Amino acid sequence: MSFIEVALCNLRRNPVRSLLTGLSLAVSAATLTLVLSLDKGYSTAVTQELVHSTGVHLYVTKEGCPIEAASVVAHGGLSPVYVDEDIVAGLGALPEVDAVMPFKLFSLTAEDGARTDIFMGITDAVERVKPDWRYASGGWFEGMDSVILGAELARMQHARVGSPIHLDFFDRTFEVAGILHPTYGQEDSTFFLPLATAQQLVGREGKLSAVAVKLADITAMDVVRNRILASMPADYFVIGSRELSDGILRFFSATRAIMFVMVGVAFLISVFGVVNTMLMAVLERRREMAYLKCIGAGRYDLFRLISLETLAIALMGSGLGALLGMALSPVSGKLMRTMLVAYVPTGPIARPDPGIALMAFGLCTLVGLICSLYPAFRAARIVPMEVLRNE
Repeated sequence: MSFIEVALCNLRRNPVRSLLTGLSLAVSAATLTLVLSLDKGYSTAVTQELVHSTGVHLYVTKEGCPIEAASVVAHGGLSPVYVDEDIVAGLGALPEVDAVMPFKLFSLTAEDGARTDIFMGITDAVERVKPDWRYASGGWFEGMDSVILGAELARMQHARVGSPIHLDFFDRTFEVAGILHPTYGQEDSTFFLPLATAQQLVGREGKLSAVAVKLADITAMDVVRNRILASMPADYFVIGSRELSDGILRFFSATRAIMFVMVGVAFLISVFGVVNTMLMAVLERRREMAYLKCIGAGRYDLFRLISLETLAIALMGSGLGALLGMALSPVSGKLMRTMLVAYVPTGPIARPDPGIALMAFGLCTLVGLICSLYPAFRAARIVPMEVLRNE
């Protein structure tokens, strides 16, 4: 028999213990896969939503905290804090500014809590600012009672260009002027209204959620920011889109630290489990190993045998855990979305990633092999004469 066959036969002699040891490594691999998927997915979703998808370089707002500012910029909410519409003309006059987009963004939840709709009041500057603003059908507003629908919203409402759509929140009927191409972001589920109409619906005439600024030259960002700040009242803030995402990710670092502590605990449990199992296997088979040495097995042979047994357990447990972590990534992302205190992006915050799963598999297998060193060393040092005399 080969060494591998002997190792597998030894594991089958106590299948329950081998299985439980493998499961401890599976928990470590699954935990590591989930945590890394959440970390990468959240960072990617935040950066994509606040930096790459908006086409905006600067936001003028009264929210200085990146978390609050991001909530206003991406999710709305009828905040008592607002930006005065009078500043828009001054911002547009700056030579370094390519486009200025004032907007009113808010969300309303039905009384039964069954749905939350997002509304955004815009001007035609949105077509210059947003890189993915394209019509699947129809076009710009034809009047104050027109509405443009995101792709997913239009699908859910079974709406077409020219069809009426009644908004229960305001008890008012609008006509669909356009339907956007899918962006796979928040825009797909947003009602777009003329800015004046949106302000009127919530009683905030002349008041904005924020003003988005697109620069003609991104290298002039610091200069333009300082110039805008100098011309604004003291309670206004100018925040870059990158600053928004970086600030949110710094806030998320506390959650990240807790998650990696969980990974460390899972690994610690796995280490003790593997070492304990293999050490017990060595102690239970001391007489057997002594006989092996008597018939010619060397120290390296016993060391190799114990290492192969541990490797088989590690491969089984790590592989199972990595696959389980990939399968549970979407579920954990949805669960994490309900628990996050920080900004929650609209995109998925955890996605199955083969690269992360492969890394978790390799790392957990390596940990299992390292755990085999001490039991294998104990097996290699067995002295046949002492074992058989004591037995």
